[in-house]
Amino acid sequence: MKIALLSVTKNGRMIVKNIHTILEEDPSVIKVDMFHKNIKDTLYNIFNSYDCIIGVMATGIMIRNICTLIKNKNEDPAVLVIDEMGKHVISLISGHLGGANDFSIKIANIIDAEPIITTSTDINNKLGIDSLSRRYYLKIDDISKIKYINSALINDERVEIAFNPKLNYLWEDLDVKKSYYKSSTTSDTITVSKSSIAMNLKPKKLVVGIGSRKDVASSVVINAIKNALNVLGLPLERIDSIATGQMKQNENGIIDATQKLHIPLEIISEKSIKNFKNPDLNDSDFVKNKFGVGGVCEPSSLIAAGNDSILIFRKTPYNGVTVAIAVSKS
Repeated sequence: MKIALLSVTKNGRMIVKNIHTILEEDPSVIKVDMFHKNIKDTLYNIFNSYDCIIGVMATGIMIRNICTLIKNKNEDPAVLVIDEMGKHVISLISGHLGGANDFSIKIANIIDAEPIITTSTDINNKLGIDSLSRRYYLKIDDISKIKYINSALINDERVEIAFNPKLNYLWEDLDVKKSYYKSSTTSDTITVSKSSIAMNLKPKKLVVGIGSRKDVASSVVINAIKNALNVLGLPLERIDSIATGQMKQNENGIIDATQKLHIPLEIISEKSIKNFKNPDLNDSDFVKNKFGVGGVCEPSSLIAAGNDSILIFRKTPYNGVTVAIAVSKS
């Protein structure tokens, strides 16, 4: 996520700095910036540039300043509010699709506060269909049907989820198991239905980008991938492919790792990496001096995931292996 931290008071600014320090070390946070005062102008300028906006201020201040900026649940960023004493973290908008609920819990754990979540599925201990889609990076075909499925879950009606066996990691998720009834299909599309309402969800392409030192062991590559996925709460089975640069195409450790994991390996040409531009890339002078490119794992993952892809896990080293993860937006 790309996160903006806003404050209006001296104490609020201290809370923001504390959160900023911790989030900077979180590889699932692609960018985190701080803003102080000038709330109206700041929100107007940044609202559509960040995935999550956190304001340490009165809830009323935030509401009055975002009311003309919000569009719909499919586009709006997550918005959180923290009181000036840092006692409560309130999930204000985009609780499910935007991730505000999950992030409220995360921030509350960081500052030892209480998360305040008011969405009906969550307080009824159900995993809403929009929360499911966000958790596993699934594309919903028709978001207008979300309310019917979630309403059925809240009322303890029978809601079925049909998926093929290779997606069985869904049923290993206890939140899925306690919310839905399982059925099977041979399609790659996940279908969620209740009576006459049905929704289709398709996994977005998720790619793990790999860079490594020479002669790295396959076990080290596999452990690096597992560690990165653990941060995101994703199973190995969710990976669609592993990508690396042409300069690493003969690295046995990477080749063996993909074969052992039964995951396709995509080789990205040096030319493609050199020509690739993305503001979220974290270039390395060492890699640039050695290979003539700023990095391998991040551009490889983004290129392989597609033109509209985004980083969800920035370049992180693990014992001589660097890992980045990207997902297609569509």
